[in-house]
Amino acid sequence: MRTNQKIAAIETRYNGINFRSRLEAKWAAMFDLLKWGWTYEPTDFNGWIPDFAIHGERIIYVEVKPVSDFPMEVANKIDASGCHDEVLIVGMLGPMRRDDLNCPIVGWLREGVGPEEIPEDFWWEPAPMSRYEGEDRIGFCHSGGSYQDRITGQHDGGSFGSFPVTQEEVTMLWREASNRTRWNPKQ
Repeated sequence: MRTNQKIAAIETRYNGINFRSRLEAKWAAMFDLLKWGWTYEPTDFNGWIPDFAIHGERIIYVEVKPVSDFPMEVANKIDASGCHDEVLIVGMLGPMRRDDLNCPIVGWLREGVGPEEIPEDFWWEPAPMSRYEGEDRIGFCHSGGSYQDRITGQHDGGSFGSFPVTQEEVTMLWREASNRTRWNPKQ
């Protein structure tokens, strides 16, 4: 038996779009359930094509990878791509529990320190999920830098939102995203 086998991606159609993998389609369904606007494969940064752009308070590019831990090699590729925008890496498990943050994280968010960020000014941290006052949508922020919600633009003064999101809540949404993108035999 071979050990480092690569599993081929399964092209999946969701919401009228052919995604390169079922995982990408599942994340598109999750973004819909979270009420986050998105675009699939929106641009090219010197050979790195983000899987999505999320349209919140500002554009956040998203890279989908079949990982459950922070993928440093993927982050390094993104940092070297010439992209000077914020980027979110999401994995195969959907939003993940982080006991140290007391809330689920959507993935890992790259944040810069100024208006003219260069790759050395970026750093990656978990992206905690929460709700902010007056919002029914779940958003996310950077756990080590700006606590500003990337979906609504709200800031609560230094924590991860006004109203916590439970792991059970996002797990139910992830299951629904899975149901919306599961394999259906040809008719």
